[in-house]
Amino acid sequence: MRKDQMYPLGEVSSGGQTYRAYQMPFQNLYETLEATALRFPDKVGLIDPARQITYRDLRREVELFAAYLAGACGIGRGDRVAICMVNSIDFAVAFYGALKLGAAAVSLNSKLSGDEMAFILRDSEARCLVVDTRWYPKVEPKLPETDVRHTLFCQVLPAGSGFGTYLSQAADWPVPETVRDDSLPGNIMYTSGTTGKPKGAVMTHFNLMQGMYAYVVEGELDDAERTVISVPVFHITGLNCLLTVFLFLGALAVLVPYFHAEDVLDQMVRYRATHIHAVATVFILLEAAMQNRGDLTDLRAALCGGGFISRETIARFCRKAPNCKFHPVYGMTETAGAGTFFPGHCLDSEIVDSCGKVNANCEIRILDDNDQPVPTGTSGEICFRGAFVIARYLRPEGNAAIRDGWLHSGDIGCFDEQGYLYIKDRKKDMINRGGEKVFSLAVENVIMEYGGIKQAVVFAVDDSLYGEVPAAVVIPEAGVEVDPEALRNYLREHLAHYKVPVYLEVRTGVPVTASGKVPKFLLRQEFNEKYAK
Repeated sequence: MRKDQMYPLGEVSSGGQTYRAYQMPFQNLYETLEATALRFPDKVGLIDPARQITYRDLRREVELFAAYLAGACGIGRGDRVAICMVNSIDFAVAFYGALKLGAAAVSLNSKLSGDEMAFILRDSEARCLVVDTRWYPKVEPKLPETDVRHTLFCQVLPAGSGFGTYLSQAADWPVPETVRDDSLPGNIMYTSGTTGKPKGAVMTHFNLMQGMYAYVVEGELDDAERTVISVPVFHITGLNCLLTVFLFLGALAVLVPYFHAEDVLDQMVRYRATHIHAVATVFILLEAAMQNRGDLTDLRAALCGGGFISRETIARFCRKAPNCKFHPVYGMTETAGAGTFFPGHCLDSEIVDSCGKVNANCEIRILDDNDQPVPTGTSGEICFRGAFVIARYLRPEGNAAIRDGWLHSGDIGCFDEQGYLYIKDRKKDMINRGGEKVFSLAVENVIMEYGGIKQAVVFAVDDSLYGEVPAAVVIPEAGVEVDPEALRNYLREHLAHYKVPVYLEVRTGVPVTASGKVPKFLLRQEFNEKYAK
């Protein structure tokens, strides 16, 4: 959908608030898929390793799954359906099926431990869990502690839908009406919390559609696009910067369940991908695997968010995709993935290391510690307000980050005179491991639960592939010996693998400042010298 065909910007109301937003005719994200199925019924929309599906058949499977959720599980408006699945056609069926009913989909990261999944299920008060059978053993023992009353399984099949039994049973049931209210929660996605517990970011249908459409407009996308989705759809980039975008357009999306650089490249070549959106780590791995592999001359756009990517990495990637324009972007889960977009090919610009300009349906301010705007060129906290920005977290304690209608990102940045945004640092104590966010306090809390430990300090260490990885210094109680490998094994059982410290040392103490705080930057410098080099 090119810029001369887009929905116009104007004053749009949702949930009692008025926004500068795109004037879209939809009140439920499901309706965007419904409209596409009417426009392109026989066109293949999604492909995964098991099968491919046309838009007509995708819509039909979503209708049947919604009918089963309503008829067999009693799911309806305001309920919450947790989905623990990797990239697949069946994920799309489950996601849009829940939305059609006015229920909110709760995204569950399949990499999480059983304890972490159980917390999200309890906190979200999910009544139904849709889960790929391979992940079920992790969470099964914890389900009695949750509100989950119905568990639906997606079988891993060589061909056909993994929901076959449910769809067959619902074949003669009436198709439920679509609940049309764009102020309803559409997706609840959990972000790592600075207090140690994840926070549920509540994205309404309005938020999701405005974030989705911002990518359509900025990227000048249309139904001829072809992409390979190699980042997880349980994260915001895979879900609302890719899957919902391409289903809205009526374009083609190839879903890759697990990232392997060679496989992703093969799919990009096979389906002549025109578009890819990923994090810096993915581009590093793709570039390394591209030496003697395939033809990427069809690739016209590459988007990178989720962390800094060097100009050198961009240049190496684009040498092997000669017709590609590279666009750094910046957004958050709480902004439905949108925020900024670098116009044009960043390598053709004199602007270096910027994440672009603010999307038209959003405002960004740079504020000081007193929440006052700072002058152009001065660094401060990046704060968002607008159509795709969440109004609240699921629990009130998370809402401290939203003040006077502005979402405080915890990232430090500045604008230049031309309106380009630059990310300078992070205010919050967070580690960005290849786009996966790890909050230090959450890992420190789990370390302390091991027992016999007086203090745990978790911090980032530079890494050439992932950008950063977690490291830890542990101080045992007096007279207690802590075996680092035994502790690491414990953490592997209770944390997602990407949160487990790569470097872990047991010491008798750590340096502290005059105020008693641990200067983590000194530990980071030390570990960088010892390990990163």
